[in-house]
Amino acid sequence: MRMHMKFLLSITIATVFLLLIFTQLDERQDTYSTGVKSDEQYVAEFDVKQEKSIGKDKADTPPEPGTATSHNQLPKSESKAPENVVTKPPETTKYPSWFSEAWDRSPVRSLTETFVGDKPFFPHCKPSKNTAKGVPYIEPKDYIPESKNPCWYEDPARKKGFRCIPYFYIAGVAKCGTTDLYRRLRLHPDIMKGTMKEYHFWDRERFGNVEMSDSGNVSIVHRKPWTFEQYTDFITGNAGLKTVSNEVKFNQHSHKIFGDGSPSYLWDILNWGRLEGNQGCKEPRIVIGQHIRHIYPKSKMILIFRHPTPRLYSRFLSRIWRTGYLKGSTSTTFHNFVVNGVKTYQECFKRHSIRQCAYNYTIYDDVVVRLVEGMYPIFMADWLRIWPREQMLILRNEDYGMDLEGTVQTAFDFLDVDKLNGTDLATVVEHQLSNVGSEYEKLGPMLPETVKILDEFYQPFVHKFAEILRDDRLLWKDVYPPKRE
Repeated sequence: MRMHMKFLLSITIATVFLLLIFTQLDERQDTYSTGVKSDEQYVAEFDVKQEKSIGKDKADTPPEPGTATSHNQLPKSESKAPENVVTKPPETTKYPSWFSEAWDRSPVRSLTETFVGDKPFFPHCKPSKNTAKGVPYIEPKDYIPESKNPCWYEDPARKKGFRCIPYFYIAGVAKCGTTDLYRRLRLHPDIMKGTMKEYHFWDRERFGNVEMSDSGNVSIVHRKPWTFEQYTDFITGNAGLKTVSNEVKFNQHSHKIFGDGSPSYLWDILNWGRLEGNQGCKEPRIVIGQHIRHIYPKSKMILIFRHPTPRLYSRFLSRIWRTGYLKGSTSTTFHNFVVNGVKTYQECFKRHSIRQCAYNYTIYDDVVVRLVEGMYPIFMADWLRIWPREQMLILRNEDYGMDLEGTVQTAFDFLDVDKLNGTDLATVVEHQLSNVGSEYEKLGPMLPETVKILDEFYQPFVHKFAEILRDDRLLWKDVYPPKRE
């Protein structure tokens, strides 16, 4: 008996000893060396540990009601593309290991082809004990059937307090023609002008901050947050609100619609950590798209893209005149920023999920050039899980430039507004171009070596983008690189 007890005791001691060793090994594997502090310091600062908490939560926490589970297929009604969209599958691509490995690290990737709507992408993360409560969803209103645009009465019984939110959004992407398209669309008599193009309520103003880059390295200015009521006031303006309200009152129906042309809604990376439900997460389980869908599930999204290499240079040029520390920049300055930025992101991709790196504001701001804005498939993969494909119109900037009339007419058809006669359509098409910069003439084209670096960096993103949208036009092979005359 004593021999048996001694044997059991020795087994127990050995087991405890092995557990201690394995625990230490796990801790060592979980800790990343900060290493060199020049290009890697930004990665180390935002997250030196790729914690396993998300994976544990995913296994241990039951999904919230309505949250999608792994490997569910998109419902047919949700997954089909609009009839006017070319959906020829792109050619098969072998992705570089840095891309495919970083792509697969995200907890979202096990949800491929899963439609979540306004629900979170994956179960809860583990917030710290003193985590502040986040910004919640704004609940849907009792929208009146007499208005095509989502409008409601705050006091339905007395029909008082008439308010509206946007029917459509031009949600991306900057320097792809969003300003010009938005201004042309507003020339249609059924599309109301509102008070501005970019409201940025969902990604900035409701949090009390706005990105400003007019002096030094300060990128964020803090101010009093907008209320939801202020947002609706800006969307409609007094004149627009009165027009729709009177049509509802006297005609019992209004065809007029409002829009919001904030081109960062697709990829917003600034405030996702402040949204309720994202506490403790290394990457978002809830993004702006879910908040917009929650308040009005029938919203229509217009997204216009451009090959990411020339788009990035255009974005850089547009910031020079309003960004103090960029004044005096040259194409060589841009090249140096690109080299540093590509290196910084690739260092991050080696350690973390590609989605976690993309949604990190510290890296975004520190690399100066907006490389992440051209990582289209990361953000588009999220939105394809939020919005039915038929509620999204995907356009190419290059097509817009070559066939402005056809592209504008496609957008009008998508928004289901009345067809314009020849004279009115000509007025829209001949409207002066908007937001055309002059810095290109001063700085000239990108250096060839810069183009080469960016094309190589963006290639897997371009192929993944075409793959997830099943559209080979988004490889840009027919228009990029541009042919020399």
